[in-house]
Amino acid sequence: MASQNGILGLQGTVGGLVFARNGTVRQKQASNKAAFNSAASLARTRENASEFGRAGTAGKLIRTALRTLISTASDSLMVSRLTQKTRAIIGMDETNDRGARVMDKDNALELVGFDFNASASLSQVFFGSYTTDAAGADLTISLSSLNGLTDVAAPQGATHFELMLGSAAINFETGAIAQGAVAVPLGSLPLNGPVLVDQTLKASLAVAPTADDVVIGVLGGYK
Repeated sequence: MASQNGILGLQGTVGGLVFARNGTVRQKQASNKAAFNSAASLARTRENASEFGRAGTAGKLIRTALRTLISTASDSLMVSRLTQKTRAIIGMDETNDRGARVMDKDNALELVGFDFNASASLSQVFFGSYTTDAAGADLTISLSSLNGLTDVAAPQGATHFELMLGSAAINFETGAIAQGAVAVPLGSLPLNGPVLVDQTLKASLAVAPTADDVVIGVLGGYK
């Protein structure tokens, strides 16, 4: 928007003219969608735009599939961090040409370790060791032992904690998702309670995923 800086001085855009601070005037360049879609000089820009859009779509699928678990346990920059992560994963696609690269079951493993809440990442609040296993519709986490006093970084005043596991199946090609129920099998546990051994958390989908689906699991805790 133009602003008057004196009797005759203008700075900004008026109609199709751009008044610069140094006194020069130029015509505002018109947007040309056809040129953007065809100009050879903009090929790399088109490729980047296409893949960035695909990354945003992949991130939205993940957020939608895991909404029940992450809606109250994510930080304010989670969306942008997740898009940045999916964009990096798309860049690892060695099958398709640049501009047509995708996120799929072959590269989605790079999501492992992504924290939906950077302010309280899993590695900062839970120190217990565990293993994961996916079989059919079930995603299982096994803990050989669980000690609330040493495995959980509890804030001052906390007395109990919960471990929660959620799962979802996503087909990044078709956009189909299947949400599993959030599992809290151990319930609310006292921090100073006895050490538990050989515990499992299991989140199950309604039906077993297909070969093209990516199964994603999220482990979280509440205190």
